[in-house]
Amino acid sequence: MSISSQDKQLGELIHLAMDCMGVAVSIIDTKGTLLYYNQHATEILDRKPAYIGTDIHSHHKEAESNQKLDRMLKEFEAGRRDPFHYEAKPYGNIICVTLAPIIKNGTFIGCVQTVRPK
Repeated sequence: MSISSQDKQLGELIHLAMDCMGVAVSIIDTKGTLLYYNQHATEILDRKPAYIGTDIHSHHKEAESNQKLDRMLKEFEAGRRDPFHYEAKPYGNIICVTLAPIIKNGTFIGCVQTVRPK
C-alpha cells in the first residue's frame, strides 16, 4: 500500500501543527513505550531522540511516578475513557499534565500526554 501525496501532506501538516501548539505532546503505547513527542516537549520535559522506542518508566526519577503511570494505564485498559489531570514538579517548576487514552475501534491502544507550565 503506497501513501498518496495528499496523505503525506496531511501527515506533514499534523507534525507541524503539533510543534506549533504551545504545549508538550507525547504519545506512549499501552505499556509506556514512548512513540512520539513534539518539539515543545523538549522545552518542558526530558525528551531526546534516543528516547523514542524506550520505556518511559526508565526516565522517571521517582518510583512514585511510575506507580502513578501504571495505575493510570491499568484504568485505561479496564475501560476508563476520561483523562487524568494532575500537577507535578519534576524539574523544579510546576507543570499541568493531562493523560488521555487513545481508543481505536473500542480498544485502548495508547495514551496522549499534554503538558504545559503552570
